[in-house]
Amino acid sequence: MVERKEITIEAQSVFARYIQNENNSTYNFTNMFMWADGSGITYAETDGCLALFFEFGRQPVSVSFPVGGGDTKSAVSHLAAYIEEQGLRPVFRNLSKDMCRQMEELFPGQFEFVEDRSAADYIYETESLILLSGKKLHQKRNHFNYFKNHYAYEYRTLTQADMEDCLQLYKNWEDEKESGNRLAGARQATERLLHHFDSLPVRGGGLFVADKLVAFSIGERVSNDTALIHLEFATDLRGAFNVINSEFCAHEWSDCAYINREEDMGIPGLRQAKMAYRPIRLLEKYNAVLKESFIL
Repeated sequence: MVERKEITIEAQSVFARYIQNENNSTYNFTNMFMWADGSGITYAETDGCLALFFEFGRQPVSVSFPVGGGDTKSAVSHLAAYIEEQGLRPVFRNLSKDMCRQMEELFPGQFEFVEDRSAADYIYETESLILLSGKKLHQKRNHFNYFKNHYAYEYRTLTQADMEDCLQLYKNWEDEKESGNRLAGARQATERLLHHFDSLPVRGGGLFVADKLVAFSIGERVSNDTALIHLEFATDLRGAFNVINSEFCAHEWSDCAYINREEDMGIPGLRQAKMAYRPIRLLEKYNAVLKESFIL
């Protein structure tokens, strides 16, 4: 039987049993924990694997690829059957190319694989984000230099004691957006991470001008060579975003070759901003849709 459970902070140890050295941001505990509170993200263990369920608003329930080294074929069968019991066609979301290959090998010709561009993770070279060198990043470098030349700032590694200041900075940033309820989900996710900062495997970095926090970023190492950035916010000081991006990578992630700055969610402005930093590649994700009724 598939039993869906809420993603509480206590579930971190469960995820750790199944997920190690995974660059795909979907399969990261902190990421799912942030966004699960009050939303439709849950998890289940079956056949020695872990799977995530997604159910937002009018979107019917779907599930991730089961991970963890158990009986993947049996897990897929049980997860698909669970969804079919609700009168729905099974959809497995956010599969990497390798996961698609595994699914096809286990169930030849039974699934259609559809790329989800809005879910693709943006992967950057750490050195590039630190140095902002080259013609393609010239504009970013100009903003970076403006901030450094006009503000006497200090970079600090953050602790739980700094999280209230981070939350206030975020709220001020949100107010400037005048977005009403549009950012309610992002606010809830941000608050949940900040309130549990010390309980999660994350690091934070902040820029301080005249001892006041003006920008911060929070991320974690997710594999041998990659760090994942969960949050990044700044005041409207020109260049603040560019400097916190660079300084955070330089101070906390210089031993990582790559930085994953997650997906753009299909938001045009966010996509433009992420592309402007010149990712070296996109970690493509696909949805696997069952073609016909599943046969166990």
